[in-house]
Amino acid sequence: MPREQLPRDLVGDILCLLPLKSLARFRAVCKEWNTIWEDKSFTNHYLSRTRPQFMDHVLSSIVERDITLEYPCETHTSIGYCDGFVVFCMHKKGFAIWNPWVRQNKFIENQEFDLCGIGYDNVTGYKIFGLKSFYDCSGEDNYRVAIYECRSDVWKFINDTGLEPRRLIMQDNIVSIKGNLYVIAFDRKTHESFLQSFDFSEDKFKTICANLPIMEGYYTGILAVFRGDRVSLLMQSEDVDTKVEILVSKQRIDEYGEVLVWINYMTVSIPSFPSLQPHILNPRPTYFVDGEKRLFVCIFDGTDHLCIYIVKGDVLSKIPIDFVLNENDIFVTTYVRYIPSFISIPCESNEVSLKSKIPIDSPL
Repeated sequence: MPREQLPRDLVGDILCLLPLKSLARFRAVCKEWNTIWEDKSFTNHYLSRTRPQFMDHVLSSIVERDITLEYPCETHTSIGYCDGFVVFCMHKKGFAIWNPWVRQNKFIENQEFDLCGIGYDNVTGYKIFGLKSFYDCSGEDNYRVAIYECRSDVWKFINDTGLEPRRLIMQDNIVSIKGNLYVIAFDRKTHESFLQSFDFSEDKFKTICANLPIMEGYYTGILAVFRGDRVSLLMQSEDVDTKVEILVSKQRIDEYGEVLVWINYMTVSIPSFPSLQPHILNPRPTYFVDGEKRLFVCIFDGTDHLCIYIVKGDVLSKIPIDFVLNENDIFVTTYVRYIPSFISIPCESNEVSLKSKIPIDSPL
């Protein structure tokens, strides 16, 4: 009598209920289960159900709530995240893409561009986004873009990005949602603020929302991902009470149509809540909110201790992390909202560690 098989979709739904570490073991049960895990739709479904974590990168040590993971790199200046991949920019050396849960890393040599993020398109896969500012012939500050395709190990250079020259990109506040990058930009002359996206399928910047409210009575505006397919904006006022407003997009970010509509998701008015104003010596705070209207913020406190603040209603909790900033750690400490996954690093060979050097005859 032939063995009855559960429908593939049902098996996928059951596997989505497993913790990540258990799921790693169950991949070895049979080829069918391993194939399900490698399916992009299953990966997206699993990631949408996984609660984010904070990953704190201090020199060459990665600190998470449950584990400490060693990463072979030196001083870095920025960090990006997408689908379980973490990307570091190592000062004047290049980029490193890393998945800590499968313990794979890949180094991409590049001394010209600053890392701004990682995303993908559905045809060519995952890509790393590099940005370089320059003065054009009219004396205006402008940008050039370099795109590294992980699968083909190829660099692509873009001079016409569709970004207006007067707009300043906030390179330390970029998020990846559904493959595209989202960033706040400021007009140098009008001081207006915009939400910009970079579409990897078209290699162009687009204006998603104009006249963001963060310049009107607020000194802090921080982007984050909300429910996997929307964008959220945290704003903290200039008032003494450090009131925080969190807006979320009403629509999915890929279905906003002509106008992106914002809704007020939550307000925090707690006198002891810390100031989130960016500091030149500390990285920009990182945060996320969950479906229970809890706010999680990772930031250095007034004594240079790294802490996670959790807000639920009128209750504020503070969880210290075993790290204190000192003068030797300036510019080498960053943190990121992280959702683990077991996606292998895409590359043209099966090697775990690869190098890709930017071409000498680059047009830039």
